[in-house]
Amino acid sequence: MARTVAILGGGHGAQTLAADLALAGARVRLFELPEFAPALAEVFDSGRIEAHGDILSGTAQLELVTDDLDSAVTDVEVVFVAVPAFAHARYAQLLGPRVKGGQLVALLPGTLGTLEMARIWRDCGTDPAVVLAESETLPYATRALEPGIVQVYGRTTVQIGVFPATRTEWAVDLLSDLLAVTAARDVLESGFNSLNPVLHPPGTILNAGRIERSRGQFYIYEEGMTPSVVGVMEALDDERRVLARTFGLELPTVAQALHSAGYGPVGSTWEALNGSASLTPIKGPTSLDTRYLSEDIPFGLVPWSQIGRQVGVATPVMDALVTLGQRLLRQPADGPTRTVAALGLDGLDAEAIVAYVTDGGWAPHLDDMGHRHRLSHHGGAAQ
Repeated sequence: MARTVAILGGGHGAQTLAADLALAGARVRLFELPEFAPALAEVFDSGRIEAHGDILSGTAQLELVTDDLDSAVTDVEVVFVAVPAFAHARYAQLLGPRVKGGQLVALLPGTLGTLEMARIWRDCGTDPAVVLAESETLPYATRALEPGIVQVYGRTTVQIGVFPATRTEWAVDLLSDLLAVTAARDVLESGFNSLNPVLHPPGTILNAGRIERSRGQFYIYEEGMTPSVVGVMEALDDERRVLARTFGLELPTVAQALHSAGYGPVGSTWEALNGSASLTPIKGPTSLDTRYLSEDIPFGLVPWSQIGRQVGVATPVMDALVTLGQRLLRQPADGPTRTVAALGLDGLDAEAIVAYVTDGGWAPHLDDMGHRHRLSHHGGAAQ
């Protein structure tokens, strides 16, 4: 492997990805925002990341560790964005004037974040030849023990959705040199296949009391996924799959997805989760101020629910979890979220949404007279 890649972010996933690709022979540039760079001081100083675990072990030497984005992304083939979903919009604004045609920007994971980036880039005039991709999950079950040291519990093949979908073959061929990947039909399939919004909000909300009294000793997969909690999770999963079916997608159940990803044995959702050697050792969340709520609800369940409302699919369990999660976080209902407008899908029916994610450069919209027009990548309308 001799590809040059940039990895943006400094968390569990970004550090593990950097170690994995560098150990496999890629030239890796790791970027962290200047305000967060001090937390990675050891990595900035040494340029190394240690990986521990049965499936990934060794000390990786990175080509560059920097807080200068131009140095990170100039002339690289793939830009991996391994940051929380609430940071996608900021990275879209930072990358918009810097990325060029021929580069692939891949969100790990995305949860429809590619559509938010595409909408921002259309508005700011980014080179329309830049291709976006997103996975449905991180490639690893992993935790950073301390800066520059990661414990890797498992690795999985990730499903890649590409925007526009017409560039899927090119993007998946490129990523196949770096990761174990399979192709999704489009970013709708990879976005709706994201498991975090299905697993984390029910597991956290329904264990809220236990988490608050745990004194940091709570294992959501080992002790939080009881049959009753899983029952709510499966009802949520049913709504997700019905919503996806509106777009012509037949998704696996959460139990099937866990098994196919290598995270659990064949069986029911409860059996897959409680029998997962990769997930059950992971500790947390240790408080209700957790990304399992603050990310997976406003940037996972909320956009699914809004899309469902727009195309006529009811999501009562999803909506209830959104309401409870917002209350637990003490966040206003109109707080930061990934809305259909942010995704560039506002006002589109299911057929129009599928057309948009397929060709990417032209998005159908209705004018005030109800006539359908198409917006170019740069926002100009044409009849």
